[in-house]
Amino acid sequence: MAALKPQGRVWNPFAERMARSEFRDRVRAAARGELEPVDEVKPVDVRNPPPLYEIRWQDIPVTDRDGDRIVHGTALVRMYHSEPTAVPDHFVGHHIHEKLIDVEDVNRKQNAEIRVALSFYRLGESTGWGIDIDTGGV
Repeated sequence: MAALKPQGRVWNPFAERMARSEFRDRVRAAARGELEPVDEVKPVDVRNPPPLYEIRWQDIPVTDRDGDRIVHGTALVRMYHSEPTAVPDHFVGHHIHEKLIDVEDVNRKQNAEIRVALSFYRLGESTGWGIDIDTGGV
């Protein structure tokens, strides 16, 4: 949820629980291989190792405070993950963020977030991302 809590964002307990439920359900569906391309998942760049994929959430209801005003809107959330051959039957989430579309250069901003995911991929690679390769557990 930290990805959706910038300064000025206001959460009520119901909306936060709904967002958490949407995140949990989408990740569970991803683990079962049930996401629909490209609405829910798409490759980021499968030609250049490591292959990363983007799990997509559209239209998460959010409420922001803008001075004295309360503004209701929606947020786009992206999670970058991989499916490393070293740990078959697992997908590893590397980074999640709110996709901001009201910035000067949306592509540059999103590419910076992808670089963060790649850095987490590389940091975890030597330890198998905390997954016991022999048992498949954490």
